[in-house]
Amino acid sequence: MRKSVFGTIIALAIVAVAPARAEVSSVVIGIQNGVAYIPLQVVASQHLVEKHAKKLGITLTASVRNLGSAGLVRDALIAGQIQFGVAGPPTLVTMHDKTRGDIKAIGAVVSVPIYLNTTNKALKTVCDFKEGDKIALPTVKSSVQAVTLQMATKKYCNDPFKADRFTVSMPHPDGYNALMSGMVSTHMTSPPFSYDELEQGKGKVHLLLNSYDLLNAPGTLVYLLASQRFRDANPKVYQAVRAAFEEGEKFAREHPKEAAQIYVNFEHPKESLADVVKELGNGEIIYNSTPIALGAYADFMYQIGTVKKRYTWQELSMPELRSRKGS
Repeated sequence: MRKSVFGTIIALAIVAVAPARAEVSSVVIGIQNGVAYIPLQVVASQHLVEKHAKKLGITLTASVRNLGSAGLVRDALIAGQIQFGVAGPPTLVTMHDKTRGDIKAIGAVVSVPIYLNTTNKALKTVCDFKEGDKIALPTVKSSVQAVTLQMATKKYCNDPFKADRFTVSMPHPDGYNALMSGMVSTHMTSPPFSYDELEQGKGKVHLLLNSYDLLNAPGTLVYLLASQRFRDANPKVYQAVRAAFEEGEKFAREHPKEAAQIYVNFEHPKESLADVVKELGNGEIIYNSTPIALGAYADFMYQIGTVKKRYTWQELSMPELRSRKGS
């Protein structure tokens, strides 16, 4: 009996003095194409994660990778190939639901209007698509563009799935090229591609839908996502990334010309630096980490049966966001 008690005491003592599991020393942040991702490009170019990690007394390296689509960001996050990922509200809602609340938003990245541009002169509304039309968007059925289109056809045509059969998956640059070359009749996308299509295709391309009008608000286009389990296991790493993200977003908001140059260096877009600066100053692109219209997407996805539970925007967000005036 004495030996058993003594053995238990020794075992507890060993556990007490054993070093805590070290936090990870590197992270990967997955993004996509476009000016929406400038805050994370700023984070990478200015080494902001490393800067904030040093303040917290840890050594940490971070890389930002362009994965091309929300579907690839989602898959990489689930597989653990990346620790943080940027994706639209539908991806956030679906992942939160599938992981029983594990995936949440660290913050909104940007509010950007989604444009539905077309070269088909016969199309006047989202209810007019017919055989032969093809709508390019990043990921069919699940991307923010796809779900926004469903919201539009539900509102204007009383059928959320009316346009689904016309959609095809293409990264934004491919969708742009497909529209301009005539491979598809319609492209649902965001700046700079949406603006460039209307500018380069004057007299040929016209606008069918603006998501801001549909939502009656400048809805957040994409969010920075992470796992609650990762946050709990790596609190300092999480804190460093979150602080870096907030600083990168503030820089993009307050220094548009410098932010535009970082974007040009990252993506080498077709438009000039002056054009990008002009886009960032047009009032439609808003860098703000507070979620806007996240609840509208969650409600819609519940209504059409994509998820089985109705989530509030606070439930979909990490604790740091919940006291803000989001929606």
